[in-house]
Amino acid sequence: MDWLQGIEPGLAYVTVREQDVVLLHREAGPADSVAAAAEPAGEPIVISPKKLHSGTNIISVIAFSRQLNAAAGVERTLQVALKKEVVEREQAGATTAIQALFNLSLLIITVSFGISLLMIIWLVQREITWGKRQRQHEHLMFAGAVASSIIHDFRNPMSAMQLDAQLLQQEAARDTSGRSARLQELAARLNATFGRLDILLAEFRLVAKPEAIERERFEINATLQDCLDLIKLRLARAGLAVRTDLSAEPLGVIGFPVQFKRALLNILNNAEVFSPPGGRVTIRTHAAAGQAILEITDEGPGIAPQFRQRIFDLFYTNRPAGIGIGLALAKTAVENCGGTISVQAGAGGRGSCFIIRLPLLATGAEGQA
Repeated sequence: MDWLQGIEPGLAYVTVREQDVVLLHREAGPADSVAAAAEPAGEPIVISPKKLHSGTNIISVIAFSRQLNAAAGVERTLQVALKKEVVEREQAGATTAIQALFNLSLLIITVSFGISLLMIIWLVQREITWGKRQRQHEHLMFAGAVASSIIHDFRNPMSAMQLDAQLLQQEAARDTSGRSARLQELAARLNATFGRLDILLAEFRLVAKPEAIERERFEINATLQDCLDLIKLRLARAGLAVRTDLSAEPLGVIGFPVQFKRALLNILNNAEVFSPPGGRVTIRTHAAAGQAILEITDEGPGIAPQFRQRIFDLFYTNRPAGIGIGLALAKTAVENCGGTISVQAGAGGRGSCFIIRLPLLATGAEGQA
């Protein structure tokens, strides 16, 4: 007993049984000496939890039992019990190993997450690069659309210019006496046609590359009135009335007036196309929260909510004869002036109301512009 206790101070008791008869039972006490003994041969050890009653105390122990082969074929059982905390102390090594494995697994997960995050960042950057390439491709498509629009707008003035040039050539081939007035008239028409071509070229150059031209001050109401002067005959021929409610105060802004005028003409052209004969186009301007606000409302069929963003996309159109660049150019022009453009239903849900917002020029800066 002392030898066993010397090996393990946590020894609780030792019991030897022979055919269910306890031959020896000794509880652990102070260890006085340590002796050596050979390990007896026998069956495998059986481990089981037990309760040791020591006086009024109950001690939880782990019992290790083994069948021994004694003389004359008699089986004896050797049972050694250790206090439970001793066994748990021995299990601490396994717990530490499990904890180490857990920490290693956590490290692996953390590293995997970091690698995944880096992969996501790389994919996002790749998508951004792809987006830039896509925008460049769209820019090329936009340039093609602008070129098509230029050809369309140039066709009529170029034809007129060619006809005037032919007439001028015919007049010059004749006797010029008394015909100077006619020649001057034809030359004036030719110069006016050239002037229209210069204006169109300036507009499309400004849309394609606005940074090449300096910003300048212009007034919203005056610019709007210029547009109405250009289109009022067309609106009248279409049977449309124009009602204006313009701000009494000037609405000065900074931007590109020629490009902005083109945006207004495109919106007014849409109002002409979609409004029924006898309809009315209402134009209102006012200032609010440091912004100049312009509203153009028609009495057409209106635009469904799901399409109110798409109508400003390049090449989107719901007109069979349209090519889908008018409102895209208008949006570009307004944004180049630092503003925004949106569309909503008109009053009472009828028609469409295009709303343009531009930052107002500060009063102090207005005098310096």
